[in-house]
Amino acid sequence: MKRRIKFNRILNFRDLGGYECRYGATSYNVVYRSGRLSDADEDDIKKLESLHLASIIDLRDEPAKTDKPELALLGAELISLPVNGAGRIPTDQDDQVLSYMEMVEEPYSARKIFQAILNAPKPTVIHCNAGKDRTGVFALLLLLANGVDIEDINADYLASFAYLHDMEKRVKDGLTSIPPFIIVPDEFYLDRFLEMFFNRYETLEGYFETIGLSEDEIKGLSSLLGKQEKSCGAVLFHHGKVCIEHMAAGHYSIPKGHVEPSDLSEEMTALREIKEELGINASIQSGFRQSIVYSPSDGVIKEVVFFVAQTAEEKFHLQESEVQDAYWMSPADAMRVLSHDSDRRIVTAASYFEAGDSLQKIVE
Repeated sequence: MKRRIKFNRILNFRDLGGYECRYGATSYNVVYRSGRLSDADEDDIKKLESLHLASIIDLRDEPAKTDKPELALLGAELISLPVNGAGRIPTDQDDQVLSYMEMVEEPYSARKIFQAILNAPKPTVIHCNAGKDRTGVFALLLLLANGVDIEDINADYLASFAYLHDMEKRVKDGLTSIPPFIIVPDEFYLDRFLEMFFNRYETLEGYFETIGLSEDEIKGLSSLLGKQEKSCGAVLFHHGKVCIEHMAAGHYSIPKGHVEPSDLSEEMTALREIKEELGINASIQSGFRQSIVYSPSDGVIKEVVFFVAQTAEEKFHLQESEVQDAYWMSPADAMRVLSHDSDRRIVTAASYFEAGDSLQKIVE
């Protein structure tokens, strides 16, 4: 597969797939990096749509977005998260390195960006104006988390120079006030940035913890570019109580399972899994769809989409190879039993949804 995807007017668009890494190689068509998309012509838009992008993460500052509004692609979620420092123009090369540190050091903005990179529907594209500095720094740390060699990461960073030829020409011809060192990357920028970064945080995990990422989020980011898996499930209600499964593997969870080729929809997967694991027929309630992303093992990332389901059946007929036991519990009791925070968040959201639906029926 091709790493660089050439467009007529979009600059610096490329895939983070295909790099040798800790678990083998990074996957294609998961995370792309780019310059701004708003310059796209009709042919560019068609090519973007052929990538089936599910989300766009825009790191630009608000004035840049006002001047060049984000491109709206059919089916793609737009996520606007300005980088700390608003992409300020550094005064010299030393300040360039300091600006990179500024981008990643403000905990709130950096945490939100990494959470978006982890949780945004895939494939996603991360971009700023040129796709070199703001995008480059966050791409650097993501590749580093996935075990890509620093020489390959630096090569990915330096590739921006070749892909920003038109912008470089405008700088040389004096058609823009941008200083030349902004466009022309120095091969030592990342070395100096990483020296400063690790002197301050010691490890990448230490940095992620400092900005407030959870253990599960750190693990997910560290496998985000690996094998992509998808499952679907449901928070299953019966007379106000939630079904909690005691899995054969030992943990407590809610019904979910892998999407099969024969499944015609996410909802079909969820209902099939309920039937297979619990021997119960259920129906999906419209209006609730939430997902979680986590890493079940190194180099594997999984998205699990959850719905709310109802059943009139109480008795379980368990698939004993998968489920050791199952219980109907109050949502409060389920919070104490579930093994994973992500499941607790989903059950909490589903319980509020279910309570709201019940209240609405009473009002009506």
